[in-house]
Amino acid sequence: MIHNFEDFLALLRNGLELFRFSVLDLEERYGERYRENALFILRKLEEFAGLHGETLADTLAFYSAYVAEVAENRKIFRGALMAGAVPQDPRFKLQYLYALTWSTIVNRSRFELFLDYRQALEENVPKGISILEIGSGNCLDAQFASSYGRVHAYETNELSLVWQRLLAPGGEIDLSIEIYPFDEPRTYDLVTMVELLEHLEDPAACLANAERVLQDDGLAYLTFAIRMPQIDHLYNFMSIQECRDMLAENGFTPVREQCLIDRYLPFEEIDRWRLAEDEQHAVIYCCLARKHDRQSSAALLAEFAADLD
Repeated sequence: MIHNFEDFLALLRNGLELFRFSVLDLEERYGERYRENALFILRKLEEFAGLHGETLADTLAFYSAYVAEVAENRKIFRGALMAGAVPQDPRFKLQYLYALTWSTIVNRSRFELFLDYRQALEENVPKGISILEIGSGNCLDAQFASSYGRVHAYETNELSLVWQRLLAPGGEIDLSIEIYPFDEPRTYDLVTMVELLEHLEDPAACLANAERVLQDDGLAYLTFAIRMPQIDHLYNFMSIQECRDMLAENGFTPVREQCLIDRYLPFEEIDRWRLAEDEQHAVIYCCLARKHDRQSSAALLAEFAADLD
């Protein structure tokens, strides 16, 4: 059982010291906010694993092997997509949720993504809005967003329903195990796609659909995995500019941006954006984006037409 932060650190031994280094770095950077969130997530993960006959140590052993495999695959497939289809068997779906949850705790870029989403909503989103989330995973983000409004969440992994019950027993999240059809034009105030777009063969089409279901003054919180080839990534973004171009081509303008560097070694904050442009580093690009201003576009067209006259 995880009772305190020392219990957590005690798990990180016997070959798991790399994670311990990362955890201590996160604790130093983010202090009590990291400790509280890490313990909350660990306790929920322990509960989730127990429902499937496994311990927290079992899930950590899997995650360690998973990290080593991903690192090797990135060396082999750097700059290219991996061959093969995404596994759909129940064991893979379970282990994917183990990996997703552990990465939030022990991977700096993933914990910073966890924080960035919360900060973006705290600074820009009012209460009482309608929220669409595509790709809910362990429902941690949906749980947070539910304090701003009803969350209509869609996911293809049926094990996410277990996380929904663990995190939101009062039914604050409407989770559907299906692919969202994007059949509700101008319905939502906020669309969230966290760690989704790289899992799609055509992320541009998904962005265009997201733009269509947003209210005209709506916002979208979106993330892009850059230079991260792995077995479940069907699209390999190669630069932040590529992401910005795809946003612009599908009706979005970034209003808030952040880049998260996927590495264990510490770096100075001033170097964050420089490292993001370095092809040696994998990056998560996060942005809060608005739909293009239709009124401004109409005004520009009218001005152009007047000049032609």
